[in-house]
Amino acid sequence: MVATQNVNERRRHVPMRRCVVCRESKPQGEMLRLARDESGAYRYDARRRMGGRGTWVCHACAAAAVQEDDAKRLSRAFKAQAAQVLGLLREAAKLPQVPASGRSAAVTARRDGGTDV
Repeated sequence: MVATQNVNERRRHVPMRRCVVCRESKPQGEMLRLARDESGAYRYDARRRMGGRGTWVCHACAAAAVQEDDAKRLSRAFKAQAAQVLGLLREAAKLPQVPASGRSAAVTARRDGGTDV
């Protein structure tokens, strides 16, 4: 007789996405999604529901770029909009923005009031 698998033991499919910075594939839940709006500017898509093809960045790459304030790290993937994307990642990662004076800034609340990052 052929052994049958228990139907209840099926594994749930986990969508994988590739980070545009480090090029590693990770589960979708571990990534931040950026999508372009009609004007061509990137927007942070916290709910992952905006139209069009999204661009995915892992939390580690986002945190490293924000902590080092390094738009150059993002320039390969985002070209001239790397500085704008760095600002979006700073907001998404909820890390404080370091002003030019060198003092740490207060963490600001996100516009959509979400806490899912």
